[in-house]
Amino acid sequence: MTVITISRQFGAGGEMLAEHVANELGYRLVDRNAIIDALQEMGLPPHLIQFDEQVAKGEDAEKRRRFYLTALHEYLIELAKKESFILVGRGGQFLFRNHPDAFHIFIHAPFKQRVQWIREINDLTRKPASKLVREHDRRKKRFLRQVFDHPWLDMDLYDLTLNTGTLMPEGAAILAVQAIKAFQDRQTVKTRSKQQSDNEGDTYSDIRFMHPSEEEFARFLDFYNISWEYEPRTFPLQWDSEGNVTEAFSPDFYLPDQNLYVELTTQRQKLVWKKNKKARRLQELYPGVKVKIIYNKDLHHILDSFGIDKPQ
Repeated sequence: MTVITISRQFGAGGEMLAEHVANELGYRLVDRNAIIDALQEMGLPPHLIQFDEQVAKGEDAEKRRRFYLTALHEYLIELAKKESFILVGRGGQFLFRNHPDAFHIFIHAPFKQRVQWIREINDLTRKPASKLVREHDRRKKRFLRQVFDHPWLDMDLYDLTLNTGTLMPEGAAILAVQAIKAFQDRQTVKTRSKQQSDNEGDTYSDIRFMHPSEEEFARFLDFYNISWEYEPRTFPLQWDSEGNVTEAFSPDFYLPDQNLYVELTTQRQKLVWKKNKKARRLQELYPGVKVKIIYNKDLHHILDSFGIDKPQ
């Protein structure tokens, strides 16, 4: 199934573009309204579904907010297993960063152009429109940095960037559809090539491993014919008073046959302590999830036994 994530600057017409692309491709459009409907079908009451916008205090409110955010992430991950869809916002470029059939689009426009469109849409003067655009930009930047610890405007995250100030949303949507179809054609060819060369080895060139040890561990798993997925899921661990995720954990590997997540750690003791803390927090919040941390010495022992050079 194909997952198209659309990240956009406020006022750049990303929602309009997403709707056009979804209609053209016949994909489900997953935006804020669609998520509200889905969570209602899951049985969440209205006071929980709105927790992504409300500012509430108190221990009980925090528990309900945590329940909402967990349901949201579960919904998106499960939907990706069933059908192709367009996801607007929600940190999709991070959540599906290593999904093999995900295509990431970033929609932007010059600040003055965005202010002008916001003025026209909301019947505002220039000053409040400018303030509104800046506030939304700051909020998005802070949210994505806190949750995923990565800059929002890192263009390496995206497969396609479109300037609606030059193209207008309608023209940008046409280019987006063409790019997505080209991506899908390429994925079909890659799938056939992989089936033909399963016994010829794999360079893992299409996976962006964060550390050499992760690629060597993947080779170890392949040698023993152990199915694996690389960073397939992000688990929210902490939330602030507004319901924004402030800490998350993305284990390096998931072994579906064993229903086990594996996190490698080859770094200094300070970071090992942090990973242990995250793993304990994950198991507290998600008791049905199994996670195993493989430490530096254990990893080297495995690789030595396998005859693989230790990663530098």
